[in-house]
Amino acid sequence: MKKIILASFLVFSSFLVHAQDQKWSIEANYPLVANSNLQNDFNGVLDLGVKYRFANLGPVILGAGFNAAYLKNFNNFTYGSASGQDLEFDYKAKQFLLQPKLFAELPIPGLSALRPQIGIGYTFSIVDIYYDNGDQFIVDNTKTEGGLNLNVGLSYDISKRFFVQAQYDYLTIKFKGESEINGQTSNYDFKEKTGFIKAGVGFRF
Repeated sequence: MKKIILASFLVFSSFLVHAQDQKWSIEANYPLVANSNLQNDFNGVLDLGVKYRFANLGPVILGAGFNAAYLKNFNNFTYGSASGQDLEFDYKAKQFLLQPKLFAELPIPGLSALRPQIGIGYTFSIVDIYYDNGDQFIVDNTKTEGGLNLNVGLSYDISKRFFVQAQYDYLTIKFKGESEINGQTSNYDFKEKTGFIKAGVGFRF
């Protein structure tokens, strides 16, 4: 029992040391699709992130981070068909982005509250689409793909702990595989290039 208490105390003490150094930060952002080479119909909902700064190389601070974003698009309405019967159109699309990355903060001399940042990482894109036109045409697919993620950003410290930030993420994701629609299989092979603008708030500890 004493060993457990001692171990817990050491872990807690280590956490306090890190907290004083403010190596960690958490953030909440709103993700907005800025541009895409495809018709990207997803709307941003929420992006959450955590960062850990593990090295100081002169004026450059290196760290690792992880973000998870949720985007969606829903549509449902009733329309008339050629037969005169009302049909229900139902569309539900969800996209989850999981983004581990490495980043570098570049403090500006004389402007310590401003922190420019650049990063590189990998994005896992999980897309879940359900589409039913009400007339025997149904799509129900979930796909996971991945690709390179580059980002640049700028944060501003409004206090010792709290900050606001904005960043731009550029994603290149290759989609390749097979899809089945109403029992028929078709192949697809394309690359999506998407830009996201994220704006939000954060807390350092």
